[in-house]
Amino acid sequence: MSSSDTIFSSDFSEQRWADQISENFDNDFEVNVSDIPVSVFSVPKAISAFKPEAYMPQVVALGPYHHFRTELYDMERYKVAAVQSFLNSRQISNFQSLLIDKLKQLAPTIRACYHKYLDLDDNTLAWIIALDGLFLLDLLHAYSDSVTGKKMTQNSILCRDIVILENQFPVILLKEIRKTLQLVVLDKNDYDLALYNMLRAFCEEHSPLRLGVTSENPADTKINPLHILDLMYFSILNTRIAKAVPQESPSTEADVAVQPETNNQDHLILNLRDIMDVTLNLGIGGRALRPLQVINNLPWEKIYNLLGLKTDNAVDETNTPVVEEISIPSVTFLSNVAGVDFKPTGGIQDIEFNEKEATLYLPVITLNGITEVFLRNLVAYEAAISNSSLELAQYVDLISGIIDTVEDATILIEKGIIKGELTSTEIANLFNGMNKSSGNAGTRTIDKINNYLNKKPKVIVYRFWQNKVYDSWRALTVLSTILLLLLLFLQSFCDVYGCKRFFGSTN
Repeated sequence: MSSSDTIFSSDFSEQRWADQISENFDNDFEVNVSDIPVSVFSVPKAISAFKPEAYMPQVVALGPYHHFRTELYDMERYKVAAVQSFLNSRQISNFQSLLIDKLKQLAPTIRACYHKYLDLDDNTLAWIIALDGLFLLDLLHAYSDSVTGKKMTQNSILCRDIVILENQFPVILLKEIRKTLQLVVLDKNDYDLALYNMLRAFCEEHSPLRLGVTSENPADTKINPLHILDLMYFSILNTRIAKAVPQESPSTEADVAVQPETNNQDHLILNLRDIMDVTLNLGIGGRALRPLQVINNLPWEKIYNLLGLKTDNAVDETNTPVVEEISIPSVTFLSNVAGVDFKPTGGIQDIEFNEKEATLYLPVITLNGITEVFLRNLVAYEAAISNSSLELAQYVDLISGIIDTVEDATILIEKGIIKGELTSTEIANLFNGMNKSSGNAGTRTIDKINNYLNKKPKVIVYRFWQNKVYDSWRALTVLSTILLLLLLFLQSFCDVYGCKRFFGSTN
């Protein structure tokens, strides 16, 4: 069995799995792992295929999924240094007995947080959780310091890695680390709220969309997020689902790489050239080969392009799937043709198209160099949890659908809907690369816009004229293509036979 067909890397791993399952049976009486929500998911290939690097950490691994990747391991020395500066001498000297042994006892709980099987022994897993957890706590503490926090926000790559879905660190483990090392001495409500405030400060600093208002009263505040991405997601939605569990895996068909089609036309040309070489080697040539020379001399690459066929040179070597967007006109069309105005509103739940005012209300979004990674991982997390309404995915589909060109982005910037440091060109490129992620489910806003356009006389006339002109141009394109093919064939014929007797010239 190949390594790609199994979750194990060796026979020893299989024995370790059996030992872990056996241990879980014994520990289930002490810790009911079924009550621990799965919170750290792996990103399905159907989602990551469009831009795999957006779902992979670049600098730091948090948790076991990417911990031993070669390109990230250089960060380990900085993790250890950060942890040592974060702890006092007593905690460092008793680190094994204080924390590692405790985390080893909690191994079933740790494993229950992760969607994938963790092919690690309990001791290795405990050290990973201890180092990465304390490193993350040290980073989060910086956000409670106005000076240090400001420096942290400038490290965009590190902040980017903290929100990667596969890099999420369960809050339940952060709480356990803080409690075990007695990092603070507060009652439970203040203790949980202190950690929540650090997580919330990070989200407020980096969320591309407005977050919901929270209460200072612990009883009224949702102070039990599963991890940072979970808190940011539900704060954007202003709601909270009690439990996150994995959905059914996407269809395996979506994970199968698209195989390039065999180019039969190229095979034909290669065969003709082989035939000519063989006949020349046999001493057969002259007039018998002239028809084959005519075919061989035709500019086949131009002919393929005219007919819309791909040559081998034009095949996308990355096999990147084609980005699909929802069916909705662009901002420029809505503004110039349909007379629709755009105004900023609160959050994504406040998105609305007011038909009487002919106004589309959209939330303000702040864009910078790492916003795309935030949006992609938030949408991936939304797709992974159960009972999700896909509200964020529908918003991303909407904004991606109406932004097609630089002009579209410029209009939304002028309306105060898009803010941040990205240029109009960068904004257009960002959203044109976002694939439709909410499936076939339309939204009420999109339906209202399309219904409004279908009743607008100016839009009806514009579309009628555009369709007629487009069809005419298609017909002209076909005719011109046929004419050009005939001329190319005639040129190839004249190169072989000469056309002086037909046209009175050899040029």
